[in-house]
Amino acid sequence: MISRSLKPEADTSVACPICGQPAGFPVWAAPDRGCEAFACATCDFTFIWPRIPQDFSADSAEAYYADWEMLDYSACNFYVADIGSTELDRTARTQVASSEPPAILDVGCGVGQVLVQFRSHGWAVRGVDPWAAVAAIGRKYLRLPIEISTMEKASVPPASQDVVISIDVLQFVADPHAFLEACTAALKPGGLLYLTLPNFNSSESKRAGWNSNLFIPNCYLNYFTPASVRRLLDTLGFRRVAIEQFGGADNDGFLRVKARRMAESKLTWADLSAAVDDRDLPPMDRAKVDVAKLSPEQRAWREQGYVILPKLIPDDLVERYCAIRSQVSHRQGWLSSTPYMNVPEIRDLCLYKPLTDMLEHLLGEPVALHLNLTGWVSTERDWHQDDYLNPPQVNGHYAGVWTALDQIQPDAGPFEYVPGSHRWPVIRQAKVLEKLGYANGDDPSWPWASERLLTPFFEQEIARTGLKPQRFLGAKGDVLIWHSRLVHRGSLPDRPDAERRSMISHYSAISRRADMRRVCRHPGGGQYFYLDGKPDDSPPKAKWFRWF
Repeated sequence: MISRSLKPEADTSVACPICGQPAGFPVWAAPDRGCEAFACATCDFTFIWPRIPQDFSADSAEAYYADWEMLDYSACNFYVADIGSTELDRTARTQVASSEPPAILDVGCGVGQVLVQFRSHGWAVRGVDPWAAVAAIGRKYLRLPIEISTMEKASVPPASQDVVISIDVLQFVADPHAFLEACTAALKPGGLLYLTLPNFNSSESKRAGWNSNLFIPNCYLNYFTPASVRRLLDTLGFRRVAIEQFGGADNDGFLRVKARRMAESKLTWADLSAAVDDRDLPPMDRAKVDVAKLSPEQRAWREQGYVILPKLIPDDLVERYCAIRSQVSHRQGWLSSTPYMNVPEIRDLCLYKPLTDMLEHLLGEPVALHLNLTGWVSTERDWHQDDYLNPPQVNGHYAGVWTALDQIQPDAGPFEYVPGSHRWPVIRQAKVLEKLGYANGDDPSWPWASERLLTPFFEQEIARTGLKPQRFLGAKGDVLIWHSRLVHRGSLPDRPDAERRSMISHYSAISRRADMRRVCRHPGGGQYFYLDGKPDDSPPKAKWFRWF
C-alpha cells in the first residue's frame, strides 16, 4: 500500500467515519475525480473522501441485471444452510422453543433472490432496498415484502428480526456506523447479524495496492479489514464476532461476518450470588490485606485477578509435550479431562515446580492439578467464571493456567479476560441451577445450559462497569494464571480451525477438595489429584472439561 503523504500537511477536517479520529494525510488521490483515500491509523480503516454515496435508486432494472428472469436462485441456498445451522445451534444451546417462524431481514436485497430461498424453508422474510425498479420486480413477481428505502429510513419494527443479512452492501454506504446501527435496532436481543464484504487486507490487495480489483474509488467508499470490521461492531455492542475469509484467488478476497446483538439480562447479583464469610476466602481475596507486604505477583492477583509470567516454561518441556500431543488426531486433543493421569509429559509441563510454587504463593496454600484442556483450537466458550462450577466449599481456592506452546496469533481465537472482574460477587451454583430448572448438578450438560443465563449477564456487567477485556497473545512458554472468578472466554477465531497451541490446566487447593481425596506428588515437586475412577477415589460426577 502507498503510505506516503500526498500533501505537505494533514487535512484536519477529515475524520474517520468509524472512530472519529482525524484521518491525517491522504494516502491516495485522483484530482480528476475529485476524491482522495485516507487510512485511519487508529482503526485500520481506509475510506474515500468526500463521502458521496452512489445514488442508483432511480436507475432502471436493466442496470441491475440484463435479464433478471435468469437470476440463479440456487446459489443462495448457501446462506440458508449457513444461517440456518447457526440459528439451530443457538436454539439448541439456549433451549428456546417458539411456535413462530424465524424472521429474516435482507438489507440491500435487490429483487429478493436470497429471501425466496429462506421463504421456501419456512422463514418469515422481509427486504429493504432503495433501488425502486428492482424492488418493484421482487414485490410484483416474487410476492416479497420489500420496502423501497435505505436502511436508515426504513420502517422495520425495532427488535423484530432474528437475523439481519446484508450481502456486499457495507462498502457502498456513506455512514457505515449509522447503517449498522439501524440493522442493530431491527435485531432481537441475541439476534444474528450476517454480512459479506470485500477484504482490503487480502493477499491480492497487498500485492496490487491501489491497482487491486477491489479498490474501486468511484464505487466503493469503504475498505474494511477484519480488524476494522471488528472494531466497528464492538462499538455497536455486538458480541461473538466471527470473521471468515473466503473467495478470490487466495481464498481471502472477501469477509463473511457473523455477530450477535447483545442480549438483555434481567438477572441481578441478588439472583445469582451469596455472601461468603471473609475467613472462608483465600488470603488475597479478604477485605483486609497488608498490601505493602505483598509481592508484585500477589498485588496483581489481588487487584487484577491474573498474573502473566513470560517464558516461565522451559522450551524442552514444551517441545516434549508437543511431540506427544501431535500424535493425537482429534482437534480437541485428549477427550478425557484428566489426561495427565496417563501422559508423563503433561505432568512434567503442568507440575513444573516454579509454576506450582507460584500457584501456592497466590492462593496461600498447596494446590493440586485436576483438569486439562488439550485442544489446539479455541474452546469458543463465551464469557464465564470457573468458581460457580465447583463445589461451594472451594470458594475461590482455585486457579486456571493458560500456557502458550507457540506464538498465539490474534486471528486464532485467543484467550480473553476481563481484568478486575474477579472482585464481583460470588456466583453460587445452587442459584444458577435453580434459575435453569435443574434439580441438581448431576446432569453434565448444565454448565453449557448456564451460558444462556450468564453470558448476557456478564456482557451487561462488562458494559455497565466499563471494564475492558484483554487478549492473551502469549509466546512459547508464556503463562497466564487466572483467578477462579475472573470472567474469561475462548474467543472465536477469524480463520476456521485456526491452530492455537496451548495447554489449559486447572488446580484446586488440596484442603478444599474432599471430593478428590488421593493426592500424588510429581518428582519435580508439584502435586496432582489421582482420579482413576474407582469408587473409593470419589471422582467428580461431571466431566467439566466440556465447559471451560
